[in-house]
Amino acid sequence: MSVAVGVVGLFALPALQRGFGLSFQEAFWPLLAVEFLAFVGVAVSVLRLHEKRSFD
Repeated sequence: MSVAVGVVGLFALPALQRGFGLSFQEAFWPLLAVEFLAFVGVAVSVLRLHEKRSFD
């Protein structure tokens, strides 16, 4: 899910600029926040996967 949000964010910037008439700065910062949350989601998923696969 987090990866999908990240990929959609790449294409959302031009759509927000054209669709809502936003400047680059107005569209960029909210999308950056969404991309950061997607990154955090992927990082948490990887860390949880790593914990489950320990070879003790």
